[in-house]
Amino acid sequence: MNICMVTNSRNGSIFSNNIIKANAQLGNNTDIFEIDYDKSVQEEQNRLLAVIKHKKIDIVLFLNDFRFPDQTFFLNETIAQKVDCRLWVWDAMHDINDLKNHIYLYSKIYSFEINDILRLKEYYSIEGEYLPLFAGPEFYASPRTSEDKQDIDIFFIGTIAGIQKRLEILEAAAKLAYEKNYKMLVLGRIWHNHHWYQRIIGKWKFKHRYPYLSKYVENKVLVPKDVIEYYKRTKINLNIHIEGHTCYNCRTFEVVANNNFLLTDRQNICDLKLEEGKHFDCYSNTRELVDKIQYYMNNDDKRNHIANEGGQLIREEYNLVNALKIIFS
Repeated sequence: MNICMVTNSRNGSIFSNNIIKANAQLGNNTDIFEIDYDKSVQEEQNRLLAVIKHKKIDIVLFLNDFRFPDQTFFLNETIAQKVDCRLWVWDAMHDINDLKNHIYLYSKIYSFEINDILRLKEYYSIEGEYLPLFAGPEFYASPRTSEDKQDIDIFFIGTIAGIQKRLEILEAAAKLAYEKNYKMLVLGRIWHNHHWYQRIIGKWKFKHRYPYLSKYVENKVLVPKDVIEYYKRTKINLNIHIEGHTCYNCRTFEVVANNNFLLTDRQNICDLKLEEGKHFDCYSNTRELVDKIQYYMNNDDKRNHIANEGGQLIREEYNLVNALKIIFS
């Protein structure tokens, strides 16, 4: 089949290669359509229609229910009449009460957030399906072995600027790292750095507010292949979900897939076979986080056993190839 994936530039830069590789394993051709929000919705709709016609697209998969700055939804009847349109929600549908009749234009709807599925049924009588965003081929192609060096004790990557939950949890972990002399590293969008004065002021303000965490942060973003190596170099990879998400996010599967140990905040397990203490481990507050970091730093064999068990499960069942197989069946 010829598949077109509609995404935005941020998700496209992170996931496109893995989507193309995973879809190729199913024998499908993939075109990535990145929405240009600098153009009007009509221009972008016409551009997508041209791709559908020229590439003889069989299915268009929207990787989020996109709308433009003027609140116009991208999908319209003209597109839906030309091709089978399906939706996979990668970010929770926080504005589900504001959805318009366009939501009925999707032939199938999937979401990584179970609450989306429940509310679609309640408000729109739409039968959606819970489907997490699993790890792409890059993330499980080179499982970590005992020969791989682990020179980082605690690692987290992601946006933390303005996300209070992540800041509080990471500050607690950093305080422990400082007291125990653990090697910790946090990468991501920490503060605005578009101009030289933002870099200086942002760094100063951050150090004042988060004295422990400031010792371990680097204000930079990595490409996926580098992220994979950092996961493997780390004894304890942290995951911290953002407010409003109740199910396990893509990082859960990306970390574990290559036999890396994951310590994540506890979420709704839904029907996943992932088990705490067997495939990964969880915490509900900073006290439990600190206790478990210390436990796993002192129990290498237990930590590595969990990491290996989790990696095997993810590679066999919870990977992007299997997710796309469900969507395109």
